[in-house]
Amino acid sequence: MNSCASNDRDPLSARTDAELIAQVLGGATPSTDVIECAVRIAAVPLWERRLLGAAGLTREHGVAPERALRLAALWELAERWLPDDRPSVTSPREAVLLLGGLRSASREHVWVLMLDARHRPIACETVAVGSINSSRLTPRDVLSPALRAGSAALIVAHNHPSGDPSPSRADRTVTEALRSAAALMGVPMLDHIIVATRGHHSFREVEGWDVAAAA
Repeated sequence: MNSCASNDRDPLSARTDAELIAQVLGGATPSTDVIECAVRIAAVPLWERRLLGAAGLTREHGVAPERALRLAALWELAERWLPDDRPSVTSPREAVLLLGGLRSASREHVWVLMLDARHRPIACETVAVGSINSSRLTPRDVLSPALRAGSAALIVAHNHPSGDPSPSRADRTVTEALRSAAALMGVPMLDHIIVATRGHHSFREVEGWDVAAAA
């Protein structure tokens, strides 16, 4: 008898990402809604899946919390087992690609994008909801999650539901306060980006911040 008898079932290596995700979520015979969910998630780059985590999968892609937690656990294992393929965020345009969820938000949200020493994304966290001003958003709100995550640098972003990305006086005041505090704590703030339906405003780009010196 041949000890290497063939297996009638398809090997896992022959299956697509969507098929594998569907089986992680739904077992051997996933339901139609699980398959549809898996197809959506498979279209998200692996590095972005890791960045989103369970909360981001639910917020950005409508994945049910229980399924999102299962996937986040899977990707945590993948991050431990596989080489790191996260891209470095080297320009405002690359950062904006990670901030798509802000553009369509109906209320103003403030996010902090945390980066490692090679400016690869570690995590993205909502630190405030509502109008950005010095009384409601403090340096501690932004720096606390960045320090907990061991960030080497950070990018602050918020949206303008009005559609106009032009910074207000409050935006400029808070930006200077955050940038000064971040420098003092040794976690450089590389940019503050305002996203809106009619484009984005990068303080780094428009005002010529010296990012190399800050880093």
